[in-house]
Amino acid sequence: MKLTRLLPWLFSLTLLVACSGQQVRTTVKDPVQVWRLQQKAVEKLTSWELSGRIAIQTESDGFNANFSWRQQDDDYRIQLSGPFGAGALTLTGDSNGVALHNRGETVFHHDDAEALLLQQTGVQLPVSSLRYWVRGIPQQGVKAKVMLDSQGRLKELQQSGWKIHYKRYSRYRGLMLPAKLFLDNRRLKVRVVVDRWVLAALPGLPQRIEIPRPA
Repeated sequence: MKLTRLLPWLFSLTLLVACSGQQVRTTVKDPVQVWRLQQKAVEKLTSWELSGRIAIQTESDGFNANFSWRQQDDDYRIQLSGPFGAGALTLTGDSNGVALHNRGETVFHHDDAEALLLQQTGVQLPVSSLRYWVRGIPQQGVKAKVMLDSQGRLKELQQSGWKIHYKRYSRYRGLMLPAKLFLDNRRLKVRVVVDRWVLAALPGLPQRIEIPRPA
């Protein structure tokens, strides 16, 4: 009889423990304040690397590619493997301008990354803005409209004629970085999946922060 009366209580306790283990997402009291702190922290990430996959859909064509991006202050190197029927495209930029390496053979030069890509590939990627968007923050000095989720993370961003939806983040010691984002400006749709981040040292952070590819 005692065991019979105890069983419902044990079942309720087991259910409570199981449900509590599934509570992964939380709602913060002040999402705006969390967002402001997150934005300030991410803005300090001026040297970083990422690697992942990108899909680009134009009005008449589309392609998928692996890509990597290395940013060192204002200098950068972006490599796309496999798009446009090529083995690889590498875009490098610094204070002297921008260069596009096609299959490691032909080199094109310009003073504007977006114009160079459009000229040589027919696709106008917003490289200057992407430097900020892939980190989950608006481009500085440009008017933007933001929408936050209940955790104080950037959920949707409208800037420079683009709408960016943030689908997934990865967390490291409270710092949130995008793992999946969709971009759309009606003429071009871009899907970005970040498999790995490597960040330079910051106060309170280790020398290298690696976020592995999501399962």
